[in-house]
Amino acid sequence: MKDKFINIGLINKGRMAPFVKAIFRKKKIKILSKRGGRDLFGKIQGYPNLRIMKMSAKEIVNNLAAGVLDFGWSGADIFFESELNIQSKISIFKKYDWGKSSLIVAAPNHWVDLANVTDLEEISWIFFNKKKRLMRVATKFPNLTSSWLNSRGITQYELIASESSTETCPFNGKSDIISDLVSSGETLRQNNLKIIESSVILKSSGCLMCNKKSLKKKEVRKAIKLIT
Repeated sequence: MKDKFINIGLINKGRMAPFVKAIFRKKKIKILSKRGGRDLFGKIQGYPNLRIMKMSAKEIVNNLAAGVLDFGWSGADIFFESELNIQSKISIFKKYDWGKSSLIVAAPNHWVDLANVTDLEEISWIFFNKKKRLMRVATKFPNLTSSWLNSRGITQYELIASESSTETCPFNGKSDIISDLVSSGETLRQNNLKIIESSVILKSSGCLMCNKKSLKKKEVRKAIKLIT
């Protein structure tokens, strides 16, 4: 049985964490914790039934689906990359203007014959017919990337899991092209990569998300209104 607390997920690291903290500052809501800012648990001053649980953006989505969290903040990219059985248990309550980024396909600048999606399909067949292998695509977003490639008729490819800096994969032999999340595109330019024309897979931003069952509870809706 779930305890009496309303559990709220806060992003504890990454590009969206400062924006979530700003929401609480704007409403002058103070988070209390025994060990200060590094504590993974906390409470909201004046509201002992509201419990803060700090974790990564991906963990927030997973814990919302599992019913551990009632509501919390994460990115649209993480939500839509998750499995459908996870998405089905979560509602996106509010979208914000911060944390904006786009999931795109990029290739090395020296690929002068690769400019758009049509070129990408042709090159995938060149790999298959002439090099006798599949075109390799490095990404941290396999579900979104494969769905987008398949919908464009690009089927001769192999996804390569990227564990760290995806933009380095075409130059260390791991992949031929990449699918990656970008904000300004400066990192791509610094690494001699170009965005393939019309290759935006998803536009993402920060979101407030809720467990669907929790959202039906009056006390949870009151807590959301208090904070947002």
